[in-house]
Amino acid sequence: MGEKKKPKYNTWQNIYYIVRMAWATDKQIFIYFILITLFSGTAPLINVLFPRFILQELMYGQRTQQLIIILAMYFLAGAVIGYGKSFISQAYFPKMVNVRFQFMKLHYKKCMMTDYKNTEDPDFLNDKETAFRCLNNNQSGIEGMLHKLFFLGGNLLAILGYVTIISMLNVFVLLYLIANLAISYYFNYRVREYEHDRKDEISENDRRSGYIYDLMYNFAYGKELRIYGLSGWIAELFHRYKDSRLDTHKKIKWNYFRTGLIDVVLLIIREGVIYAYLIYLVITGGLSIPEVTMYFAAIAGFAEWMNKLTGDIAHIRAQNLEVCDFRNFIEQPEGDSEECIPLPEGPYEIEFCNVSFHYPGSDTYVYRDLNLKIPYGQRLAIVGHNGAGKTTFVKLLCRLYDVTDGEILLNGINIKRFDKKQYAKLFSAVFQEVKILAFSAGENVALTEKEQMDVERLELALEQAGVADKVASLKNGTDTSLLKFLDDEGVELSGGENQKISIARALYKNGPIMVLDEPTAALDALAEHSTYMNFNRMVESKTAIYISHRLASTIFCDTIAMFEKGAIVEYGSHEELLAKQGRYTDMFETQAKYYKDEEVFA
Repeated sequence: MGEKKKPKYNTWQNIYYIVRMAWATDKQIFIYFILITLFSGTAPLINVLFPRFILQELMYGQRTQQLIIILAMYFLAGAVIGYGKSFISQAYFPKMVNVRFQFMKLHYKKCMMTDYKNTEDPDFLNDKETAFRCLNNNQSGIEGMLHKLFFLGGNLLAILGYVTIISMLNVFVLLYLIANLAISYYFNYRVREYEHDRKDEISENDRRSGYIYDLMYNFAYGKELRIYGLSGWIAELFHRYKDSRLDTHKKIKWNYFRTGLIDVVLLIIREGVIYAYLIYLVITGGLSIPEVTMYFAAIAGFAEWMNKLTGDIAHIRAQNLEVCDFRNFIEQPEGDSEECIPLPEGPYEIEFCNVSFHYPGSDTYVYRDLNLKIPYGQRLAIVGHNGAGKTTFVKLLCRLYDVTDGEILLNGINIKRFDKKQYAKLFSAVFQEVKILAFSAGENVALTEKEQMDVERLELALEQAGVADKVASLKNGTDTSLLKFLDDEGVELSGGENQKISIARALYKNGPIMVLDEPTAALDALAEHSTYMNFNRMVESKTAIYISHRLASTIFCDTIAMFEKGAIVEYGSHEELLAKQGRYTDMFETQAKYYKDEEVFA
């Protein structure tokens, strides 16, 4: 293992960070904190002091009325404090959960808004898993710290009372107890620190096993699992990752076991020395029976509460490391670090200037010195075989990734100078991977709730995408839920219908630059050609970029750029490239003979 990295924030900084969020979320939590501190701090002292008074009255005073009053006060105080503690302990709990949910929102927002490149970065994905462990239960991470902090005031108040009583006996007894418990605290903190040091291997393992778990339970993979007999292999991989996780868990629990043994030894030594001293004082007449009863209870209570306090502090310090992981994750800087400028007014011209690019973590360049200008209103087809760099072109164009060298210009301005959210508004894009949401058909297209939809625009987009009749035939029309995750009556559309919904989504957005990244892969040639022609008519004067390895989209485009191994090998109109009798012609003629309807390429 490498050198351990010092946490970015100390415990006090993270306590302030969490308490500030709690204050902003629900100020009533702090009223409960004051009350629980008073109840928790006084409850143990009642059990120490009242038994002494009762024994003293029984042995020396023997006054019945006085005894009844002491007993009544004892039981009344115990009942009031017990009820108060029970009520507050139940009332505050949902409020703590709500605070944790506020931090969850930060985590979810980071995952949704982070640079796209991070979604394909294993290190980022591991950090995401590690950060979420700070949020995934009530006892650890942020909420775990909050719970310990909530009762910390009461513990300190109770211990102050114990310290006062024990100091009346012998200050050296108090110092001995503190030293004994300090040793226990040291070992308890170290075992929690050891557990945290395993975070990277745990996150890596959990991410991998989570993916395998999804394969086993996601019905989208059902056909492959059955036809290719993958169940045995997938199950074996899952067991392998879980066995690895179990081995790590065993090592952690073994360290906890050893710490527990140390605690037991320290307890035996502590109790033996202290109780021997108290017995000696009784024998020599230094303490009365009521007094020794009080000191027995005080020392036992002090040891118990100090153990609890040191355990809580060790827990807080250990969870501080988890909170640092969380903050490191959500505070990772994103791409827009410089001050952004407003987008220029349209129409828009795009230019790739000497663009070179390789993916993070790879030394292999996809592009070297790529140059391409896309004038306003041009219909550009990017064609080529799989692996030619077509989809990477779209990722760079939409600024899902930033170029390694060179620049991409929008109206002569480097696109890195624009805010990513504002820049993304320029594009209506349809990608290869169709992502249908488990919402209504209308919400899938408009990407907003029904109340905010433009109904006429929605109907036009569905019509232009060629899916209006299908949606109209559904039980509730555009209000019909797709998929069954959120609605048992949700409808499963075919692959081609889902792609048309995706196209309608782009048409509804109506951005000035249209991008189709092989969105018709699930359609047959005739349906693909029809979709492209309809889309082309709808685009009107907008700029449109079509990415395809099939050539049904190329014949009506102004310009075709044929990519091969990350370079443009041929550039021109459909007729110009056919006249060259080059690579485009070879690809076109190879595909054309597989289409029965020659009118597709007429």
